[in-house]
Amino acid sequence: MLSARPVEGAFRRLRWGADTILIVILLAVPWIRIDGQPLILLDIPGRKFHVFGLTIFPQELYFLWMIVAGLALALFFFTALGGRLWCGWACPQTVFSDVYALVARRLQGWSRSRPPGRVAPWRKVLTHACWVAISAFVGFHLVGYFRSPYEMLAALQSGELSGASMGFLAAATVLAYLDFGLLRQNFCKYLCPYARFQGVLFDRDTLVVAYDEGRGEPRGKKGRVDGDCIDCGLCQEVCPTEIDIREGLQLECIACTQCIDACDGVMEQIGRPKGLIAYRSLVGLEGGTIRWLRPRVLVYAGLLALVVASFGASLGARKPLGMEVERNRAMLYQRMADGRIGNAFTLHLQNRDREQRVFRLGIEPRESFELVTGLNPVLMPPTSNIEARVFVVARNGQDDGLGKIDVRFVVEEITHPDLKVERESRFVMPGGAR
Repeated sequence: MLSARPVEGAFRRLRWGADTILIVILLAVPWIRIDGQPLILLDIPGRKFHVFGLTIFPQELYFLWMIVAGLALALFFFTALGGRLWCGWACPQTVFSDVYALVARRLQGWSRSRPPGRVAPWRKVLTHACWVAISAFVGFHLVGYFRSPYEMLAALQSGELSGASMGFLAAATVLAYLDFGLLRQNFCKYLCPYARFQGVLFDRDTLVVAYDEGRGEPRGKKGRVDGDCIDCGLCQEVCPTEIDIREGLQLECIACTQCIDACDGVMEQIGRPKGLIAYRSLVGLEGGTIRWLRPRVLVYAGLLALVVASFGASLGARKPLGMEVERNRAMLYQRMADGRIGNAFTLHLQNRDREQRVFRLGIEPRESFELVTGLNPVLMPPTSNIEARVFVVARNGQDDGLGKIDVRFVVEEITHPDLKVERESRFVMPGGAR
């Protein structure tokens, strides 16, 4: 008798292996440190983003955009080649929905994505309790991408976790429970935008999960028809999005390959060749040969290579020091007791490196202006921001009628004078304030 339970096939074993690896990676990433800095941390209050050893400040958001653009183009490239590989094998929605479904299958006897007709109440309660516990665990790690999990764990243990952090943890827990426990693959069917525009990325050479209609039809019981499909319906029973793959490619198909394993198991039982449902292209179904190098694939590959090259060039030209100059607009200038004119500025300094550095502040032209600051040189911890309030004084002999004069702030590393950043601003004299 054919079973409606998930079929232990080659793809299923491979998917569970991939799911395990991905879950370990997703949960481990917030805990990993490189030279004391997080591997990935989107520190919004601190206005800096740690991404694989690179600390991105707000002035460098183009790095983040290039990373996002590169990931999108990589998705387009692999989709054009292999269809919805992301959805079926790497998307957290699919991965964690599988985990929640596994819990329900063990406790309630689900046939993959649907509960049986009658379930004992205590089993339902236990299932949802397990889901809530898993959701809290997943939610904690989700928030861990925005705040250090080490800090949150210490705050939880000491009872000093802020109300905002508690609110985000509660929201992440509820989101995980509703999404992975209740919504599951309905998100893929009705809410995921990727399913809607995948048709633009596919062509006749793209590999998809497809049913060989020429071999399978006409379908019916073995011995009564010539087609290999015996119309058991098992491919539809195991589908988490509840589609019938025999009706052709549909946007709800997430390429999870469960129908392939189910059909191969049936073919093995009835002594017919496997592959009635398989990864194939429409060209392959018609007896043609897949063209791997085709225009859309080459375009995506070229754009991806361009983004990667631009990212590498920008990273190579990046300096470990950043500086922005802000003048005091409330008081354009100030006359000193000795008659000289002074302007107040705020220097926003950034140490983008993962090691401590010491920087010296300067002003040019030095023969015309003097820089007055409370601390110079400045010691900056790794990946830190510092505001240095400075006062620039015009030396004796400056003409009050000059109005506005260009000055240049210079910040250089003590041990490496060639490592410096310069920013220009305007020095306002009484003649330029009118």
